[in-house]
Amino acid sequence: MSPSTPIPRDDLPQQLTLLCSQFARMAARSAKVGVSSVSWRVLATIQRRGPLRLSEIAERENVSRSTATAVIQRLEDEGFVDRATDPTDSRSWLVSLTAAGDEQLAVWRGQMAEHVGPLLDALPEADLDALSRAAGVLAALVETHDS
Repeated sequence: MSPSTPIPRDDLPQQLTLLCSQFARMAARSAKVGVSSVSWRVLATIQRRGPLRLSEIAERENVSRSTATAVIQRLEDEGFVDRATDPTDSRSWLVSLTAAGDEQLAVWRGQMAEHVGPLLDALPEADLDALSRAAGVLAALVETHDS
């Protein structure tokens, strides 16, 4: 499929989902962030949404609770997140971002910009404008429907 060939509207939901996922994995490999993409996605989600329960993290990342537990344990061992008892339910934990986690997320974003930026810079201006608009639309969809 040529870059200028639009994806048929009937195929758009599945193609957009697949391509966004493939692009995210490619970007993480290119940037060599050194962690699984789920790790930096979890940190970014906590940064954006605030402290979350482990079950919420598992649900948002579409992973099993055991996978979420392992990721959170790794992030906690590295000092990127803290766990505290949920004040509304003493049986649950809230996971929050630490200052070190915030800094590491900035490092990973910088690596993405450094390694993925040149791929984008090589595109024609019209394609960059289209991607910029599409990113804005996706951001609005996520903000509206990711509750």
